[in-house]
Order: sequence, then C-alpha cells, then structure tokens
Amino acid sequence: MPAAAETLADVIAEACRGNPAVEASRASSRAAQERVGQAHAQFGPTLNADASYGYAARRVRQNGATVLRQDGFTPVLSLTLDQPLFTFGRLTAQRRLAAADYGSSVADLQAAEQDLMANIIIAYASVLRDEKLVAIARSNLGQLTAQLDQIDARYAARYATETDLQQTRTRIFSGQAQLDLAQGALLSSRNRFRNVVGRYPENLAPLPQLPPLPRTLEEAQTQGVQSSPLLQSARYDLVAAQARLGQARSNTRPYVSFQGSLARTPLTIEHGDPSEVTLQVQAGLTIPFYSSGLLSSRVREAAQIADSANQQLQQAIRDVREDIATYWDQLAATRRALPAYARAVSSADLAFQGAQQQQLDGQITSLDLLDTARDLLNSQQAQAQAEAQLYIQHAMLLGTMGQLRIETFAGEAAEFRPKAYTTPGWMGFPTGPAIEVLDAITYSDSFNPTPVTVEQSPEEGHEMPSEFERP
Repeated sequence: MPAAAETLADVIAEACRGNPAVEASRASSRAAQERVGQAHAQFGPTLNADASYGYAARRVRQNGATVLRQDGFTPVLSLTLDQPLFTFGRLTAQRRLAAADYGSSVADLQAAEQDLMANIIIAYASVLRDEKLVAIARSNLGQLTAQLDQIDARYAARYATETDLQQTRTRIFSGQAQLDLAQGALLSSRNRFRNVVGRYPENLAPLPQLPPLPRTLEEAQTQGVQSSPLLQSARYDLVAAQARLGQARSNTRPYVSFQGSLARTPLTIEHGDPSEVTLQVQAGLTIPFYSSGLLSSRVREAAQIADSANQQLQQAIRDVREDIATYWDQLAATRRALPAYARAVSSADLAFQGAQQQQLDGQITSLDLLDTARDLLNSQQAQAQAEAQLYIQHAMLLGTMGQLRIETFAGEAAEFRPKAYTTPGWMGFPTGPAIEVLDAITYSDSFNPTPVTVEQSPEEGHEMPSEFERP
C-alpha cells in the first residue's frame, strides 16, 4: 500500500508545535504578560517581615575587675508596611508601559508565526517544484537518449552524418548536467524543509487552495494597515513612548505614600524578656523642588522620542502599503503570464511530436529536432517555476496583509492564544484597584506630533486577473 500523502496542513501543524523561534516568541509573550501583573501589583501594599535570633555576650570591667557579665540568645522581630497613595501618574505610566510591552510581544509573536508560515509554504512549494523539474529533466534526458539510438541506427545505415551524431551526444551531456543540477536543487529544497519543519519531506500532496484576495489593491492595503503585525508592533511602540513621556512628567510632581512598622526588640541580651514593642505610622510626601533643569529636559526628551515613534509608525504604514502593492503587481503579472506558459508547453509538445515524424520522413535535420526538444524543455521548466512562484507570491501577499494565519491551514489547535495564559487576578489587592483609579487622574502622555504627509495616491493599472486554472 502506498504511504498516505502528507498535506500542507499536516506539515504546518507539526512545525508549529515545536518550532524553536515560535516557542521563544510565545515564552517572551508570557513573560511580558507577567510584567503587566507586576505593574498592577505595584499599586498594592508591600509587607515585609524580618526576624533574627542571635547570640550576644557583654562584659564590663572596672578597675581590673569584671563588674557586669551578660550573654544569651535574643530574638528580634519586625514588620514593615509600605503603601503608595498618590504618585501623580508614576505607577500608571509603568502599568501602561508594561501593557504596551505585552501588546508588542503579541504582535511580534504573530509576526514570527506568519514568518514561519511563509517559510513552510516556500519550502513546501519549492520541494514540489524541484521534484517536477527533476522529472522534466529526466524525461528530456530519456528523449535525447532515444534520439541517440535512432541516430546511431541511421548513422550505421549511412542516413545520418557524424555531425548529427555528435550534436545529439552534446545535447545528452547537457541534459545529464541539467538533471544533476535539478537533483542538487531538490536536495537543497529538502534541506530547507527539514530546517523549518524538523524533518525531511516524505510524500507531499499537491498544494491546497489559498484564501481569496480582496477585489482591489486599495482594499488589500486597507486590510494590511489594519491587520499587519508589524504595524501593530509599531503602534505599541508609540504607546510605550507615550507612557515614558507620562512617566517623565510624573517625576516632576509630588509623591505621597504611607509607611507603617511594628517591631519587638529585647531590652537585654540575656533573654527575650523584658522587651520593647514599637509601632510607627506615617504618611510621607516627597516634592521635587529643584533639579537644575534635569527633570524638565527629560520631559522634552521623552516628547521628542514619542514624536519619533509616531513618525516611524507612519513610515511603517508606507512600507507595508508598498510591500502589498509590490506583491500584488507581481502576482498579477504571474497570473497573466501563466496561461501563456501553458499554451507554450502545449505548442512545444505538438511541435516536438511533429518534428519527430518529419525527421523520419527526412524533411528536417537532427539539429532541428534537437532544437524542438530544447524548446519543449525550456517551456516545461518555465511553467513549473511560474506555477510555484504564483503560489508563493499569493502566500507572501497574504502574509504582508496579516492574513497568513495558522488556523486557516492547521485549525485552532496549533494557534497560541495569549488570553489563555493569565496572571493571578489578586495582584495589587486589596488597595490596588482604588489606587489605580486615583493615580490615573493626573496622568498625561499627550504631545503635539509633527505633521506628516499621508501616502494615499491611487493609480490605475493595478488590476488583478482571475486565477488561472490549468485543465
């Protein structure tokens, strides 16, 4: 029984379960989610306990004689409580910075998964393409070998010349070289497949149908601006820069906190009784009066960094729109060219069959037949490469639009869902939620961005032809 063919969905599901690059991104995303919980915990109280149990000895000598002798083990216990009350947005800035970091990590994870998807599809399509090119080169070599047998027979009967014989042998040597190169390219593609998936391919099924594309280039660009993980990461970078601006402004304002301590200290070193118990409760206020311009300079610096992040986001939008347009036009050109390749192969095959008969009838020379066979080989190779390139360009366009998702091919089992990994909900309790609301009142991260030119200039001539289906 022949082995069942493995599909692209099987390969994607297997690769996503153990790919080191994706697993590293997933771990980084979970670590960033923990930092969000840590930022929430800073709003709550901090309680520390200190305890010690030590030995001490004391000797008092007067006029050469020991007048006091003490020694023993004594315990010391203390509790310290620290609760921020009002930080004028300092803790809010840290919380928003952690949230932006987490959002950026999720976007980076999505980008890593899409890169993995693109690499798998490229490797899968390349193996199928190179297998087809090897078959084409082997078939061409078989045809040339059969032609050599005929030339040998005609040469023995003196119907062919020495030139015909050597020309045929030359084409056979070239055909053997092409077969060797095609087999080397196939081995290279299989090595790339193993790098991405973790093993060599065995019996690959034909490529499945990819998700459809939008009707126009403008719709594809709009979808890409909304869904591209690269743009999502750039947006979170802007949010993080604004959080640092809010943090710099908060550092110029007061800080109000509450501290409390409870300690039990022995009064002697001989034993724990008698002892002293002290309780201290205080509210602290810290006001930055003068910093020689340091704090105000940091605010201006943070505002410029936020403006830079905004400019980088606008440039990233332009880059994504350009990439989508480039892949769109390349795919459209390949779709328009593929029917011509198919007709070229059909015509070259008919021409080769006719040339074989004409050579038997003595109407054409052996060189004419060899040229016809070379045309057929070139047409078949060009068609195989164009078919693989068409599929790869379609996948790359989907990836640039942010639509190359794992669940589209391999279901939801292989997808990482950030919401499934959460930090404990009690972080920051019991006072944290109330302090968060109070602390956000004076938080400010607004700035005046430098105006930029919005790149929106439609152009004719970017129509996408319907997908060509070979009979």
